Amino acid sequence: MMGTSDQRPKAEYAAMSIASILAIILLMYRAASDGLMELGDGVNHYLIARYAQEHPLMFMDLWGKPLFTLLASPFAQAGHAGVAAFNTVVAMVTAWLAIGCLRHVGGSAQIAFPVLALLAPQYVLTVLAGMTEPLFGLLTVLTIMLLLNERPTLAAIVASLTPFARPEYVAFIPMVMFYLALDKQWRSVPWTLLGLVVYALMALEFFGDPLHFWASDPYSWAGDVYGSGPWDFFVSHAEEVYGRPLLVLGILALVLWPVLWRFDKGVHREHRVMLLVAALPVLGIVMVHSVLWWKGWRGSAGLLRVLATTVPLAALFTSHTLGRGAVLVFHDVRVKGAIAGALLVALTAWCINDLSLNVDLPVRSGSDQQILEQAARSVKDHYQEGERVFSTHPFMAFGAELDPFDQSVYNPLWGLSPEEVEQRFVPGDLILWDAQLGPNESHIPLERLLNDERFAILEIHEPRFGSRRMGGHVYELILFERRDVKRWCEVDTFIVEGEWIKPLTARVDTVVCEPTGSGRWCLGEGEFPFELADLPLPSMDRTYDEWSISGEMHMDAGQAINIVLTQDVHGEGIRYDEEVLPQGGFHFIRRVPRSPAKTDMKIYFWNIGKQSFALEKVTVLRKRWYQSPR
Repeated sequence: MMGTSDQRPKAEYAAMSIASILAIILLMYRAASDGLMELGDGVNHYLIARYAQEHPLMFMDLWGKPLFTLLASPFAQAGHAGVAAFNTVVAMVTAWLAIGCLRHVGGSAQIAFPVLALLAPQYVLTVLAGMTEPLFGLLTVLTIMLLLNERPTLAAIVASLTPFARPEYVAFIPMVMFYLALDKQWRSVPWTLLGLVVYALMALEFFGDPLHFWASDPYSWAGDVYGSGPWDFFVSHAEEVYGRPLLVLGILALVLWPVLWRFDKGVHREHRVMLLVAALPVLGIVMVHSVLWWKGWRGSAGLLRVLATTVPLAALFTSHTLGRGAVLVFHDVRVKGAIAGALLVALTAWCINDLSLNVDLPVRSGSDQQILEQAARSVKDHYQEGERVFSTHPFMAFGAELDPFDQSVYNPLWGLSPEEVEQRFVPGDLILWDAQLGPNESHIPLERLLNDERFAILEIHEPRFGSRRMGGHVYELILFERRDVKRWCEVDTFIVEGEWIKPLTARVDTVVCEPTGSGRWCLGEGEFPFELADLPLPSMDRTYDEWSISGEMHMDAGQAINIVLTQDVHGEGIRYDEEVLPQGGFHFIRRVPRSPAKTDMKIYFWNIGKQSFALEKVTVLRKRWYQSPR
């Protein structure tokens, strides 16, 4: 909103400086973080970029996104932080391009863009996680810049590259084609397919299939593996994606756009570009992901980060529309400058505060990363030269520092039937199974390995804070070795349907109540009315113990009762596994691997509301599992 041409460059330089400073701050936060933002996809994208130079076909890999792999590969040689550095460069260049798009709007709009975009919660996370979303945002903003500069063919060519950055191209390229057709740029429309044509020719050379892009779509096989969710999931969580400032101002810009279209006639073409190629693709991408998650199609996992692809577009449309609105309302240069300065300071403070509420920076290593790192160390400890590692989680290649694409060293594990064991594995092979991706993406239930005595259990890793994952699986990691063993268990029965069979250190605060059947316990209003303490630990000759507590829960509506397993060593907690108990039948089963000496373990019921409740048919068992060479 600067008034003269000699002032405008100063504001533009200021905006570009702010964008550069914010990008550098993000990179500093990545350097200060000991945690990874994305332990699955983020690690996988890094590994593909890191090892593509040694395995050139990975540059064509569609899951890794070929354009991202090509551009990020040099940075990835410096490690995962190098990919984050690449993304900070992408974010900075995106902001610079957007600032150029806003040159005729005014300095305040130019400064507002990097503040809105580079402080949006999910955009920040995807930048630091080394994800592919920011690159897609760069391509979309570059496309808009070229359209504004009346370079339609070059804009179409850039848009044609978006399929190799993110699948959200399905809502972007059609709008670019529509705009070009509306602008009667008929010769430019076919160029939006250039990227697909070039890839088809390369696929014909390398794979013998020009339709490889569609035939090998990595999302087509996923189906409904992740389940589904409410249709308005992404809309209801939009604030977590864009941040409240961008969300509120973006909605305001959408409302204001028709007014500007009527009265701001001198820049109709710019307004048309911003609506058709910026705003509508944002709404389209939100709609597409909403439908996919609602229907459970194409492996949609309800991940908020996928909407980070739209943040630069949303920030560009918002900055342009509100900036043009301010130009129409305020005419006095000094008034505009004073108001713009105050609003930008307020906007920056608002965005920084909102980001701090949604994202904890620097990112610290959480329970999931710690248990994955622990499992990776065990893989390194057991790995011998000439052996192979199979894993259901990509972090194992990353954590164990193995080349994930050298099949003589490492192989991802996808599916495993009993008939395949002898064909795929040789004695000494290591198999790392995890409860998140193993039974879901890899389609290997844990029982498939536990019930097969051709796999010896080497180590069991239980996280410090227990949880359930997709499909209700208790989160844990187990390292197996392809080695014939005999596995068996011995069962200790402590309580059967409310009757004590073997003694345990226990406290059960029962109260007198009207029995309605055998084995009914009525518990009082204490916070911890049922506790099994000083539980025996697995001896060194055992593989692990398995504790099982089952029964029927009867409580009032709205009442909350949790069951908790804890382990402490010298008063310091090493395991806390909590689960909400349902009304009716429940079954709490947890594996307990060999633990440090002097570990204190207990299982108790946590009566959060301190209201009385009843249990029926309580049964407590311990299975002591052993294995020996066959």
